[in-house]
Amino acid sequence: MVTLPRAPTCDLRYAMTPGIEEEGDTRRQLESTDFWRPIRSVGYPLEGQLKFGRVSSRMSDFVRDMRNHKIVPDVVPVPPDSLLHVVYPGGLRVNLGNVLTPTEVKHVPEVSWPEAEPSAYYTLILTDPDAPSRTAPKFREWHHWLVVNIPGLDLTKGDTLSDYIGAAPPRKTGLHRYVFLLYRQNEKIYFKESRLSNRSTQGRGKFSTHKFSEKYELGLPVAGNFFQAQFDDYVPKLYRQLGHFQNAF
Repeated sequence: MVTLPRAPTCDLRYAMTPGIEEEGDTRRQLESTDFWRPIRSVGYPLEGQLKFGRVSSRMSDFVRDMRNHKIVPDVVPVPPDSLLHVVYPGGLRVNLGNVLTPTEVKHVPEVSWPEAEPSAYYTLILTDPDAPSRTAPKFREWHHWLVVNIPGLDLTKGDTLSDYIGAAPPRKTGLHRYVFLLYRQNEKIYFKESRLSNRSTQGRGKFSTHKFSEKYELGLPVAGNFFQAQFDDYVPKLYRQLGHFQNAF
């Protein structure tokens, strides 16, 4: 594994296009090709943000699936670095676009990431870019969960800004993508956001994960995952819990 040398704060960051990294590549060899591309700056050093070398087939699948399902660019400009582990009750795992039902994801899942640092703080977002449907996403994004200042990824000690709401795709709108993204904070942050309960739809729609990350200088997501779901018989029950939910769409 080769790590880029220290770079000063700058206006451009770079990400590699997946699929062509090879063990033994050097920075000089990489820069001689055209697969470095600029992305929006977040204003801090590149060191530690970009690494290259051997990429496992699992990582290649991860990047490919994030792009094939248009998580990039519909939610974030580039894919996260690694896979976030998300498990719902009954051992149901989120796995790069697998299909789960609203009934199966109605309760809060367990979220873990092997690379989480005990002394660091994290932000976790669950969002649906397909509201009210993927073909007409006029309320993109509708965020379902937002937890910040999570110490070492211990969600029980994080600060919940938006209570968890399970998947609630309207009838006859097909599959929706539900995207989990994890950000590493540089420090504990004071977030100037309203607290949203799971008894209302207020403040959920027209959210932007990318703009939120820019506002609080979170940088790029360090891990992510996603599943898909479509309407089932549990959704009307969730609508009743949320009050006039049907009016949100």
